[in-house]
Amino acid sequence: MPAKIGKSVITHAVLWSFLVGLAVSIAIVWGVGLRQVLDAFRHASWIVIAAYLLVSFLIAVSLTIRWHVALDAYGVRLPFYTLFIYRLIGFSVGYFTPSAHIGGEPVRALLLQKQGIPLKVGFSSAVVDKSLELLFNVAMFFLGTLLIASATGFALVARVSLVILGLVAVGLAAIFLYHVFRRKRLLVPVLRLLRVHRLRNWPRVQHAADELEELITHFYTRKNRHFRRSVLINALLWALMFLEYKFALLILGYDANLFSILVFLTGVGIAYAVPIPAALGVLELGQLSAGALLGVAPAIGVALAFVIRARDIIWTLIGALLLAIFHLNAFNLYARSVVAARRYNFERFSLELRR
Repeated sequence: MPAKIGKSVITHAVLWSFLVGLAVSIAIVWGVGLRQVLDAFRHASWIVIAAYLLVSFLIAVSLTIRWHVALDAYGVRLPFYTLFIYRLIGFSVGYFTPSAHIGGEPVRALLLQKQGIPLKVGFSSAVVDKSLELLFNVAMFFLGTLLIASATGFALVARVSLVILGLVAVGLAAIFLYHVFRRKRLLVPVLRLLRVHRLRNWPRVQHAADELEELITHFYTRKNRHFRRSVLINALLWALMFLEYKFALLILGYDANLFSILVFLTGVGIAYAVPIPAALGVLELGQLSAGALLGVAPAIGVALAFVIRARDIIWTLIGALLLAIFHLNAFNLYARSVVAARRYNFERFSLELRR
């Protein structure tokens, strides 16, 4: 019964967050004016749109390469196209979960298990891949907040608020890195703080958490070559993201400089951290706010959110199509991943973590 109640609470929370986000999105578009937003696309050029789509594809390829590097650190080698497909499927599931695009990691782990990869290894690789992304994003977000704070043209309240958010993000990242490199446990204390230790199967959960954390620590402390490669890939990804937003804004007839792009990216980072499916409403609000800081017409900010959402929806639809091709259902797939995590015999895989 408690499990059913918990599932019902989660379902209602997701539904209400979606409805709130939808209401905010409609209110913003209504306030700015749909005709003005659509009019922002009058400068669109097919060449610029093609360039935007090409850069978006290169970003998807680079993200897959980074995951490939994480898997290679654990001695796992799979065809690139397989990982590309699995990452897209994970993205399509994670996009509609209110968890900052993190919901697809268990799905990726389960898909890897279909290739004979132990679940804990697949999940560790997905978590390492996501943590590398978040750490680099935090660094760039903090840089963005510092640049915005140093700009005298912005309101003091906005500058102070962004600096506080940046410091909080850096603080959380520092706590994570401290525990990883000092080989101190972090996941189990967090689970205890969330009262997970009151569950009847807590010993199994604790053992799985320890195994997972050991594998993650192994990557950061023992696989220096792979870590350096991941950092380089992240640097390439950010260069591509700047180029992607350059083309996205050119579609709208706005020739943005590096500072302006960084401000818009900061708005996107904040939006996707809010626990609302597909960042509905908060993405529009984030880009509208970023545009306001830069003195850009409100319609440009909202139109940029439309471009970003269209890109994400395209990738999500491709991932959903791949799910259909593999005769899988996104919700059943996630449920099966939870069941597999509970039943998995961790003794099947032996990894010398001290090498």
